Amino acid sequence: MSGWGHGRPRYTLSRRAAYSTLSAQALAAWVGERYACTGPVTCTLLRRGLNDTYRVTGLAGRDRAVLRVYRSGWRSPGEVEWELGFLRHLAGAGCGVSGPLPQLGGAYWEVLEAAEGPRVAALFGWVEGRWLEAVPEDAAAYGETAARLHMAADAYCAAGRFTLDLDHLLTQPLARIRPLLADAPEVWAELEAAAHRTHAAITAIAPELEWGPCHGDLHEGNARLGEDGTVRLFDFDCGGPGWRAYDLAVYGWSLFSNSGTSSETAREAWRAFLAAYQGVRPLGAADLQALPLFVTARAIWFMGLTAGRAHEYGTEVPDLGFFQYGLKFMGDWEAWPEA
Repeated sequence: MSGWGHGRPRYTLSRRAAYSTLSAQALAAWVGERYACTGPVTCTLLRRGLNDTYRVTGLAGRDRAVLRVYRSGWRSPGEVEWELGFLRHLAGAGCGVSGPLPQLGGAYWEVLEAAEGPRVAALFGWVEGRWLEAVPEDAAAYGETAARLHMAADAYCAAGRFTLDLDHLLTQPLARIRPLLADAPEVWAELEAAAHRTHAAITAIAPELEWGPCHGDLHEGNARLGEDGTVRLFDFDCGGPGWRAYDLAVYGWSLFSNSGTSSETAREAWRAFLAAYQGVRPLGAADLQALPLFVTARAIWFMGLTAGRAHEYGTEVPDLGFFQYGLKFMGDWEAWPEA
């Protein structure tokens, strides 16, 4: 039996992949060459998401670590440098964060060549603990941690990172969404109108809002609660200079958009989170006013993020129902009494 393509001409693609999954064995060999190790290095793919996440063992002085391989074209080396510098700053200020680990030569990241193009790789400390639950006790611990994060972040002033402004949160996401709703003009019109309302309302109070380095993805999935009661944060990939109210609103969006959490349970957790935050770092009146607006902005940003990956996962992932669900959430959110 002849093999595939036997006797047939072959066409070489100019770009061979939109997104590839790198070999865990090859990455283990790379870690073994670059980092201090005490034994055989193992590398296991944990999650394929915005970036690829691997568990690594065999390093000197620690049981486990996390290897992140950023997707090609997602973050520039300069943007990665900002993120890793931010983490080193926060760790130095005593914040519980998953900081980057240095290579033997002192570098914190390296560019790997993949089929789709260059991808940055960096190794991080492993975070122990359990997932946070939507209960007042966990939410309060998270709110206090977020406040201390912002306090420590105030002194970080490095350049080279994108900003979490309205272009990033609303304008760019809309541009990614629009082609996918070409056959659903009513849905697009409703979504565009919601974005414009939100844009105008935030613009009106923007001069009064607090601005500074943010985590950018401060939902409960990016934190763990240790046995000592300490919340430790990781995955600062979406962080950058931005409005602090947006950073907090990400947690609210996650709570209220979770179909497995009742509205009353979400409200209790949200109030506990904000009360604990303000017990450490009070919010101004404008920031409190902006919180629900940024919940809507986050919902639109998330839809745009998913739409932007359609070329990798297919247009059936962000299908019409996905956008209709997002619109329903925003409509329900705007109609709810004050959370």
